[in-house]
Amino acid sequence: MAFKIVLIAAAAAQFAAAGLALRLNYKYRGNSAWILISAAAILMAIRRGATLVTVWQLNPDVFSNTSLWTECTASLLVSVLFMAGVGLIEPHFIELSRARDVLRREKKQLERVVQQNEDELRIARQVQQNLFPSQPPQLPGLDIWGASHPAEWAGGDYFDYLPLDDGSVVLVIADVSGHGIGPALLMSETRVLLRSLATQYKAPEELLNHANRFLVDDVESGRFVTMFLARVCPRRRLLTYAGAGHNAYLMTTAGALETLHASCPPLGAVDVLHASSSPPVQLQAGELLLLATDGVLETQNPQQVQFGERQLLRVLSADNGQSAQQVGEQLLTAARRFAEGAPQDDDNTVVVLKVLTAEPADS
Repeated sequence: MAFKIVLIAAAAAQFAAAGLALRLNYKYRGNSAWILISAAAILMAIRRGATLVTVWQLNPDVFSNTSLWTECTASLLVSVLFMAGVGLIEPHFIELSRARDVLRREKKQLERVVQQNEDELRIARQVQQNLFPSQPPQLPGLDIWGASHPAEWAGGDYFDYLPLDDGSVVLVIADVSGHGIGPALLMSETRVLLRSLATQYKAPEELLNHANRFLVDDVESGRFVTMFLARVCPRRRLLTYAGAGHNAYLMTTAGALETLHASCPPLGAVDVLHASSSPPVQLQAGELLLLATDGVLETQNPQQVQFGERQLLRVLSADNGQSAQQVGEQLLTAARRFAEGAPQDDDNTVVVLKVLTAEPADS
């Protein structure tokens, strides 16, 4: 009789363990590993029942059939321990279930915050894009175009066309160190400042020197603004330029790419700036002036090779009567293709001026 009691107890404990395992699966939606454990518990319970039926008619003596008694006793202990383990694991399921609920709520909250931030950043991007000129100035015999593509929602690049009261126009390109919301705010301040200064000063070096005087107190440590100003007199086809830590390029009719070098450090780097303008440069029909931020030239491919002036010359040399917009878009596209799918690391901005005709005869 004791033998049968041991088998019945083992089977009962195993069926109870299987029941607890199924209950945990139903109540807490266990993962695939716990489903396998539950299936094993059910099969073990079936095995205990089958063993009970098989040896029910036997009544072995503990000494005459030691192995069978050992197996049945071990089965009872395994079933009891399994049942106890399944019963004691429920608090962990409760804790896990609560953690999932908390995670689900926090995920929903995070998604709402991310959506709100994306909406705000999308608005910031739109506001910044609206700060750029809607269209270039229409000057006889000159073709001008510019565009800026930020690396993030908003960027630190800036370009503009500043009309002066003598009929000339100043082409501006600038790059605030870094990219994102912070540089974008400094870029907006720089835009307002330059437009205000352009009502009083005409020479590129004056604009740079006075802009630095106002910006130096607002630029935090480690930040600066590179800038290039190109003043173009449309009637006389004269170019005067000055750069603050920023170069530009002139493509001559002979196919040579001349670098127009900066004459002083970036804005905000020193308390007092001593910029100087270049002597007047006579522009010739067919020449092309390019202002570009370093995001274009420093675009890297997966082999860590930069786009550089060599690729720039290749793109500009391919000009076959294209408009300034076509040249600029082709340059931006070439830089993206050169990156071979790598993410854009920096803001990309270009301003292109093409000289279509020579100096007017009545100038």
